[in-house]
Amino acid sequence: MTDTVVTKQVDGVPHRVLTTDFVERLERTGGLASVPRAVRNALAFRKLTGTSLRALLREGRGLRKTQELSWSQVVMAANAPMLGKAALVDGRADLGVFASGQVVGVIDDLPTVAELIQRIVAEAEETLTRLNDGRAQ
Repeated sequence: MTDTVVTKQVDGVPHRVLTTDFVERLERTGGLASVPRAVRNALAFRKLTGTSLRALLREGRGLRKTQELSWSQVVMAANAPMLGKAALVDGRADLGVFASGQVVGVIDDLPTVAELIQRIVAEAEETLTRLNDGRAQ
């Protein structure tokens, strides 16, 4: 995956995400603008975070005031963290979104964790050797 798209279909504000089948479907169908779905996501977010309903409402009022959002947009704000969780934590690319930056298009090296750690150790050893050689002079 190297393509990204800026979409407003997650919660009404622009998000740069990796282009997946799920994101393409959001773009085609007009996104998650369904208030009932957003309410479910808001309640799931509340449960996941342990945030009280009062605190969520207070945060919502703050968003509404500072960002000039409608109540439906405020409720939809829960879509972004829940869709991120679905993709990144639950591994469900078919149900979530991967936030991304433009740099993803230039990444061409995807080492395994073991390979990455080996590279880090080798680079550290090389740096330490070079520093020690400099002191010996």
